[in-house]
Amino acid sequence: MGLLHSIFGGGTGLQLTLDNHVASPGGVIGGRIVLGGGTKPRQLTELTAKLCSVELREVDYQTEPEVDVEVLETQVVAGGIQLAPGAQMPFTFRLTVPDDLEPSGSLEYKVVATADIPGVADPEAEVSVTLIEASDDDVRPLSLHEIVERFPDLHSREEARLCEALNDFYIACHNEGARLMEGEQLIGYHMMNGTVRVRREALKAWANLVDNRVQPHHLQVLYTLANTPGLSEETFKEVIVAATKFAEEGSLPLVQQLAQHPDPNVRGEVAWNLDLNAADKFNGKRELLIQLARDPDGYVRSGAVSSLSDYLDEQGIAQWIAQFIDSDPEPVVQSAGIVALYCASDYGLTDFALAVYEKHLQNPNPGVRKTIAGALHFMPKEAVQRVGGLAQRLAQDPDEMVRDALATEFHSLDEMPQLLPIAQYMAQNDPSIDVRRTTIGAMSALMAPQQAAAFYGQLFGQARDEDDLLAIIIGLREHGEHPEVRRLLTHISQLPVPPEIVDAAREAMS
Repeated sequence: MGLLHSIFGGGTGLQLTLDNHVASPGGVIGGRIVLGGGTKPRQLTELTAKLCSVELREVDYQTEPEVDVEVLETQVVAGGIQLAPGAQMPFTFRLTVPDDLEPSGSLEYKVVATADIPGVADPEAEVSVTLIEASDDDVRPLSLHEIVERFPDLHSREEARLCEALNDFYIACHNEGARLMEGEQLIGYHMMNGTVRVRREALKAWANLVDNRVQPHHLQVLYTLANTPGLSEETFKEVIVAATKFAEEGSLPLVQQLAQHPDPNVRGEVAWNLDLNAADKFNGKRELLIQLARDPDGYVRSGAVSSLSDYLDEQGIAQWIAQFIDSDPEPVVQSAGIVALYCASDYGLTDFALAVYEKHLQNPNPGVRKTIAGALHFMPKEAVQRVGGLAQRLAQDPDEMVRDALATEFHSLDEMPQLLPIAQYMAQNDPSIDVRRTTIGAMSALMAPQQAAAFYGQLFGQARDEDDLLAIIIGLREHGEHPEVRRLLTHISQLPVPPEIVDAAREAMS
């Protein structure tokens, strides 16, 4: 946030920045203090951060108001430290705002940082804070007390309940990590002191919490974990996840080290997590992916090739991916290349990707052809003619798995209703009853509501068992709010059929 205020004393300096300039009662104000050394060695007796209220009072017969300052909260940040000449020593602090404070108005609130350094004028800095009602502060950092109130089983002694709470905390951090930072110490305790399962869940939660907020001490913790002997395989996987998440924030050397691990499973986890958990691009990522794409192990290469999708905007990368699909002996790598081209249209490479897919409809491995089926809904509707050609050929694929993947794909192709005849043919003629039912459940996305009501009404008259009825209900769910569709679903829910069929019909109308 930059230097907001600085006061120098005796050659020493102090800089104060805040994470949040708006707070509310019960919340937390976090920040950073950088203490600078002067021209001589000094001893820091105590470094403090204080939350203060400032009130100006008019006094009779005085031209200037009196200033009343009250210290509301204090944290001793550091003490007993040698301050070397020219040093820049960073510290973080967290101050909990008392629950009973009034919003800013007649009172002004400040955070004041002071360093007690004998022999010089104590450097001090202050920053104003606006206090608002908690009900108006949607993004305020929560105190540890509030976090534990929300996730009470973080204090549970039962492994299952504690792990469930850690997982809930992990999920919450996706959107609320900045608000939950006060829970870091508690999560860290479980990460270092729990059972194997608890430590793994805590590590996963901690990595999600500090991601995009990584400080040097977080990297130290990560490096220590990575070098801890005897970690379980699942825990070590979470170390790799954390390392790739933090790669653009300082852990790239660790990622590079893990990318050369003698175990191909470790190298593979690195490659895939560079795709799934790392930032799209950062310095060093492209070079590392190219290195991993040349790995002797197919699993490693597949992760690297998939991750290269982030670089489709660079000349030659798309062609390189296509060459992998053509020449790599491992089907898993070929499929990864198909997936890497899923977003090709975002880079103006629709025709290129379609040409690759058309070519590999002849691929001898059904897994690759199945992956092509999953690519169709990524194509723009303007490409419907060529997409239709792909769908027509996939609908005739000799492998049931491939045809079932296409049938499922119809649900996501609502912008291409021109594909409906292909779906209708599969629903009526596919040699697999499972593929026919999958098609029936998905193809309604290609229909208008009245059309769906008529089509599924006809199928209802031909239904032979509960599985047929369930496929019809799944298809009707796409248009569950339309009156004609609701009438058919209501009729099904009133039949003497198993309860799960009745529940599915009712749910389709909700």
